Amino acid sequence: MADSPTDRRKFQRQKIRLSCHLQLNTGLLVHGYTQNISPDGLFMETQPLQTHQQHLRPKVGDVGILILQYKKNGHPDTLKVGCRIMHAVANGIGVNIFSSRLSLSDQKTIAMILESGSGVL
Repeated sequence: MADSPTDRRKFQRQKIRLSCHLQLNTGLLVHGYTQNISPDGLFMETQPLQTHQQHLRPKVGDVGILILQYKKNGHPDTLKVGCRIMHAVANGIGVNIFSSRLSLSDQKTIAMILESGSGVL
């Protein structure tokens, strides 16, 4: 019997659904929603790619900018973070957030999202 795979994540993920966009260095823009988030990563459920985008399919190692949408004090806001694709499946993308490159303000925003359990701060 095979051993179950080891979870190598540094942080536990929380189920939080936020609208997000992923702008990859290949020029591809992917729309979707987060399924779960941690301080250094997330899984993004993606919407199907347009026909003209099929050749740009996201690949492991692609880098880009992840844009998370949330509400702060009742007003829409966004958080833009650098990221890398860790895995890609038909309906989603596992993303590593470049957390070491985040400003203190952006780190606090992610912490507040995780603490609130939602995108309403």
